[in-house]
Amino acid sequence: MVLKDPRHGIELRTFSQTTPVPPECVCAMQDATPSDYPLRWSGLAVTVGQAMQQRVPNIDHTNWHSHVCGMSRAEILSCTARGLAGLYRARLLPYDSIL
Repeated sequence: MVLKDPRHGIELRTFSQTTPVPPECVCAMQDATPSDYPLRWSGLAVTVGQAMQQRVPNIDHTNWHSHVCGMSRAEILSCTARGLAGLYRARLLPYDSIL
């Protein structure tokens, strides 16, 4: 996630927690992607959610994160955004000015 505030000369970057993808899903995604897939240099033709849904049919392909790590994609992104907001606040209001 990136936050840019050109007015204050602030640019912050942070990452969400990692969510492991089972190796079987990665193999299934690779197998389902044709060798001539035009975007193969940057990704695969099948999403992680689609591969997970084939492996575990009752999974919602848009929310496979909950099955793997117990947090929805929205929760993961919300935590990341709150952390980024905290970093931004700290940059705007240095610790010394709070004391």
